[in-house]
Amino acid sequence: MNGLCMPTALALKQAGLEYLLLGEAQAQAIRGGAPAAALQPESPGLGPPAAQVSPTARAPARELREKDWPAVWRERLNQVHAAPVIWTYWELGLDMCAAPDPQRRDLVKRLLKCLAHPGGTHCFWPLALPGGEGGQQLEANPPVFWEGVRRLHGRAVVIMGSQALRSLAMPDRLCTLRPYQQGCYQGRQLIVLPSPVRLIREAEPKPALQRFLRNMLAQFATFFTDEKAPRTP
Repeated sequence: MNGLCMPTALALKQAGLEYLLLGEAQAQAIRGGAPAAALQPESPGLGPPAAQVSPTARAPARELREKDWPAVWRERLNQVHAAPVIWTYWELGLDMCAAPDPQRRDLVKRLLKCLAHPGGTHCFWPLALPGGEGGQQLEANPPVFWEGVRRLHGRAVVIMGSQALRSLAMPDRLCTLRPYQQGCYQGRQLIVLPSPVRLIREAEPKPALQRFLRNMLAQFATFFTDEKAPRTP
């Protein structure tokens, strides 16, 4: 499995990211998405593009039923296993629906490998999915995202990058959290990390980052050693 330890490989599969275990060409063929060149990570020298918000995101929460979700979101939910720790970042929708960017793919592998948590601890749930003309423009949908977190039984949400943080329609005090800070929203712990672009610059996760993640996520990693993994309803 590309040199990964078994817990890491299993975690990728249960997170709906089994294609990260494959080569770039294989992953692109599986997803049937756009060429990898169209999915390059944002340039470190440029600010992130303005977040697009799906029309569904403007619907009142009380009207948000799964049957009202856009089809692409329903399909994605059915492909993700429930887990206590849910990860998200702005470009995740591209990596899951088209061809994964190789640099972000390797970053995810390194982070999960350094944690070495039991399989079923983590899953990846996008906050934005491709939409608009050509399906290449990401559209955030905060209500669907948070409802998905609830259905996936998430107890902690790891948010990578300020663009992802700002796109989740939370109170200002939470949208201004900095990397390596935490908060609480809807009864769930929020853990903020730098964006994938920043972390990709490092050849390996820094010891400080590894310690931070282990300390923040230790209680959730033991959750599945004592309880059966919940399933998406």
